[in-house]
Amino acid sequence: MLKLRGLPASPGVAVGKAFVYGVHEELDVADFSGDVDVEISRFKRALEETKTQVAKLRDKVEREIGGDEAKIFEAHLMILEDPMFTDNVVKYIKDSGLSAERAVEKASKEIMEMFEAMESEYFRSRADDIKDLRNRIINNLRGRRQSLGLDLKEPSIVFARELLPSDTARMDKKKVLAFVTEIGGITSHAAIVARALRIPAVVSVKDLMKNVKSGVMAIVDGYRGLVIIEPDEEVLREYSRKK
Repeated sequence: MLKLRGLPASPGVAVGKAFVYGVHEELDVADFSGDVDVEISRFKRALEETKTQVAKLRDKVEREIGGDEAKIFEAHLMILEDPMFTDNVVKYIKDSGLSAERAVEKASKEIMEMFEAMESEYFRSRADDIKDLRNRIINNLRGRRQSLGLDLKEPSIVFARELLPSDTARMDKKKVLAFVTEIGGITSHAAIVARALRIPAVVSVKDLMKNVKSGVMAIVDGYRGLVIIEPDEEVLREYSRKK
């Protein structure tokens, strides 16, 4: 039995099997093709495809969780229309000879660093929104398709290093018992969604991903910020009574 501590982000108690969600591998980026017009066209196509995907996610979240939570994807659509982002991508392709992928990464990094430097935890958390959009645009540029849904096979506690807005949007909410993340604060999207769904969440759990694997039993105490991996029978009985 292993006890890990984090920040309590949404109250409640959950007991169930762990589902380890790990999709944030390194994004591969292509080198410059040698043709500025080709790279700009690639970026614009990927941008339009991203807008369509984000609009679908917005509609899905509005149906399954509510209008307030769907507003995050309205904000994503606004970012995708913002010249501060799109014009910079085009500028880096034209002036610096970057591929569309590298230009997206550079423009995104600048905005993320701006948010991360802010004093407000809420605004620091918004860097995750930019990271989410960056990943989606680059995946579209590289021809990687991401399905609208991510179906859990059974009710599970979702463990992840981090959960970006599109990650939580793609999950079957009826089968999510709780969220636990290694990074992120109480204003992260996972925490906001957990509170909307009225399920427990614990965030900022150090060394989480080194100590959990899919299928093991776990307990999430969202009141105390406590996560118990492979609890013994006595602790399991105690928490099962608290549910």
